Amino acid sequence: MASDDLRRLWNLAQIDNALNEIRKKAANLDVGQRIQKELDLLNTDFSEKNKVSTALSSELKDLELKQKTFEDKISKSDKTLYGGQVVNPREVEALKAEIESLKKQRDASDERILELYELVPPAKKLADAAEAKVAVKKKELSERRQVAIKEKEQLEKSYKEYATARPEKAKIVSPTLLARYEAIAKGHGGIGMVQALKTGHCGGCGMHLAERTMQMLKDEKTITCEACHRILYWTEGLV
Repeated sequence: MASDDLRRLWNLAQIDNALNEIRKKAANLDVGQRIQKELDLLNTDFSEKNKVSTALSSELKDLELKQKTFEDKISKSDKTLYGGQVVNPREVEALKAEIESLKKQRDASDERILELYELVPPAKKLADAAEAKVAVKKKELSERRQVAIKEKEQLEKSYKEYATARPEKAKIVSPTLLARYEAIAKGHGGIGMVQALKTGHCGGCGMHLAERTMQMLKDEKTITCEACHRILYWTEGLV
């Protein structure tokens, strides 16, 4: 069995181990990092599809306005040409040429408008679908962050409880042993004491412990693992 002082140190080590675990969990808390990356990709996809959809819709709107302008100009020129206002042959020919040019432009716009009538709906459908995916992912991210907030609050509560209990546990450990333990813990990621398993292995690094080491532990000696140099704790109750 371990000595009383080692048992007291082990109780302190359990608190320190718990504090270390809480720090690790807090550092690796899932606040939606993966979901955020997925959302970024979806936002990029939506932005690209929406850009195409918006450009096509804008082009259609512009062409429809131009068509009206063409029609108005052609109508006005027709009235001028056939209303008896122009009689000079050169002016008549110029006006006919202008009307012909306007009709060609109108016809070209008509062709593109017909193309756009085919292109706009599917482009908008793709953009709307991409936007819907963004909305779903945003909701997922919001829910994950709400869960993370609760997890963080629980970790903070547990940390406070262990941190509050630590001074009392440390106070009853001999100063010399405590100083040795804390020096070891500082150099080993906060873990200064580990179990010596009944299988004869170090519970920290898995190193097989020598027979003399196990015997010294049974004799209530303060022993460290030859491999990881942490203080070993052994009791008949451990597996």
